[in-house]
Amino acid sequence: MTVTTTTPVAVQALSTRTRQTYTGDWALFTDWCAATGHLELPANPGTVIGFLTDCRAAAGTLRVRVAAIDHHHAAAGLPRPGESTAVRAVLGRPTREPHQLPTGTAAAVDAALRALPSHGWTRGMFGRRDRCLLVLSQLAGVPYQALATVTVGDVTVRTGSASIHRPAGTWTIDADADPVLCGPCAVTRWVRALDVVMTRHSNRPLTEVLKRAEPVTDKSPHLCRSTRPIDDATRAVPLLPPIDQWGYLPFPLQRLTPHSLSRRVRDLLAGDLGAHREFPIDTDEDTEPAKPVPVAGRGVYSRGDAQRAWARRRADLADLAGVDDILNDVDARATELERRTAAILAGEITPH
Repeated sequence: MTVTTTTPVAVQALSTRTRQTYTGDWALFTDWCAATGHLELPANPGTVIGFLTDCRAAAGTLRVRVAAIDHHHAAAGLPRPGESTAVRAVLGRPTREPHQLPTGTAAAVDAALRALPSHGWTRGMFGRRDRCLLVLSQLAGVPYQALATVTVGDVTVRTGSASIHRPAGTWTIDADADPVLCGPCAVTRWVRALDVVMTRHSNRPLTEVLKRAEPVTDKSPHLCRSTRPIDDATRAVPLLPPIDQWGYLPFPLQRLTPHSLSRRVRDLLAGDLGAHREFPIDTDEDTEPAKPVPVAGRGVYSRGDAQRAWARRRADLADLAGVDDILNDVDARATELERRTAAILAGEITPH
């Protein structure tokens, strides 16, 4: 078990608002400890986990409560229980330990990666996204709460490894010798599909790319070693958006929720890869000679018009990029207000 010891000298000064929040959260924690017979100072990680389990709240609220507990321990010169591996795992934060999968889960991931397609329309679209989801959630160990907020720009694929950099931490997965099981290759294939969606004028180019894509085998090239860049417009979009029954992405791109991500992974590990439409490639050639197309003096929709339209689309995506974060913050604040109101009515805490 890893903990960090902090002396009172290292305790940072708090703003008035933060101090008030910490006071309320610490009062809730000490009340819970008194009711359950636990020692609040020093509190061991198991006590903190029990408190978080019994006093459920939004993820952001739980993190603030642990920060309040850590603050009081640091002020007393005691180890911070929130820095322990167990508590960090409950909060969905990196544990600073190598990610290890149980044997049964590792075998299920291996089977899913070998069965999920990366080619064909529409199955290649779902297959590429689900392969990326499996790799990042199971092999890299990215928590679903963090994975739901990842954008393409947060992902770096370089020299055979893929990394995700977020404020909550950094997760890395190394390449596998088998291209079918190579995590960075799976991430690269999905990112390239998103790049086609964001840089072309319609979904037709994507259907053609996936229809003509070769099945991934142990002889396939390692795309994780490629240096082909991604368009800036693609870097701003969510990495794991929903896909409709026709294989298309919503416009503007949305984020899958942590619950949706975990449910999809659960199905994949259980062997439910999904049954998706498969449209064959039309290889018939015209037997009649092509008729000449009259050339108009001026196109109705010029190249400049297209560039302006794409600029507007990218600006709209940028404007909507933070909507999910704002709504999550509103939800967390509403949950906290509801909790404090209930505590005041129950006489657990005194209103300020």
